[in-house]
Amino acid sequence: MRKIQTSLVQSSLKAYTLLESLLTLFMISFVTILLSSSVHRIFTGVEEQVFFLEFERMYKTSQQLAIFSHRPVVLDCTVSTISNEYDRLKLPSTVQLQQEQQILLDHHGGNSSLVKIEFLTKEKKISYQLYLGSGSYKKTEK
Repeated sequence: MRKIQTSLVQSSLKAYTLLESLLTLFMISFVTILLSSSVHRIFTGVEEQVFFLEFERMYKTSQQLAIFSHRPVVLDCTVSTISNEYDRLKLPSTVQLQQEQQILLDHHGGNSSLVKIEFLTKEKKISYQLYLGSGSYKKTEK
């Protein structure tokens, strides 16, 4: 028994102190917070890009529905959603629609007005200028 006690007293065990543990925890937390904010920013940008691609797809799909069904289709743009009779697209929290409006696509797939749809994000303003009759559009970013 004495041998065990003397060997325990003679061996020097090195361990983390409370201060070292807190310093390590602080550094890990700091790095995690830095990475999470940059990841959140990247995720928001990707979410916005996906929304605009989905909006363009919905506009083209609405044109095709009008052509194939031989009747007008209304693309309804509100503050929170963009919808036609068959599909609904929710606006992300970082994207705002400048003005609510309805786009009437005739049975040929074209629209009967020069509608301009404007979206605002934190970094830019994205506009879709619809052309009369043809149903095509021009996208600009400012």
